[in-house]
Amino acid sequence: MDTLVFDTFKYTTRIIDFSGNLASRSATPTFVCHCSGQCTKHCECSSSIYSPKGTVEDMDQLMWDTVRECNENCECALWCGNRVAQKGAMYPVEIFARDPWCGWGVRASVDIPFGTFIGEYAGELIDDDEATERHDSTFLFETRVGPETLTIDAKYSGNYTRFINHSCSPNVKVANVSWDYDEIQLIHMCFYTDKLIKKREELTIDYGEAWWANKKFPCRCGSTECRYQNK
Repeated sequence: MDTLVFDTFKYTTRIIDFSGNLASRSATPTFVCHCSGQCTKHCECSSSIYSPKGTVEDMDQLMWDTVRECNENCECALWCGNRVAQKGAMYPVEIFARDPWCGWGVRASVDIPFGTFIGEYAGELIDDDEATERHDSTFLFETRVGPETLTIDAKYSGNYTRFINHSCSPNVKVANVSWDYDEIQLIHMCFYTDKLIKKREELTIDYGEAWWANKKFPCRCGSTECRYQNK
């Protein structure tokens, strides 16, 4: 098992913007709400995704479009049910040594309910040219800032989501979420449970066809629905 990865890995809960892609935005304000306390599903900030407790009830709706949360200038309370991913993960997880093939993995430290936000993919924000020049595409995750496509590289900086393994039958979904005040929104790549996750159960996502297209080895997720085992 490669333990050296932790010697050079910088843990961060947010996007690292060395190149100034976020700082260069126009700072043009977008919508704000004037709700008191808890927003309703009729609030202009709401995508009607979250329940009052901040969980997702309809995963198909979550994956349909970008989820819009209230932003820093909204007048609703910090405990508003439409402020979920921006507050960070609330359930503990642990990185564990899975096996020599997959290396490290992530599992739940407690039971995690269906539809729960469990983390944001964090790392260094880079443009497409820089992403192409980097020789290891393993930890690259595409995102957007306004209309521009950018990439998050979590090889050397990131959080535990970087260690989540692939499965062709995943129990976690990745959704686009925004909560910036600026009109040019950063799309945060946020992870939500797609089922009740039991304590010590491994968390997995689907890396997608584009990721597997660049790999010369087969998938060994073990799922009966595996799509990449015959590469």
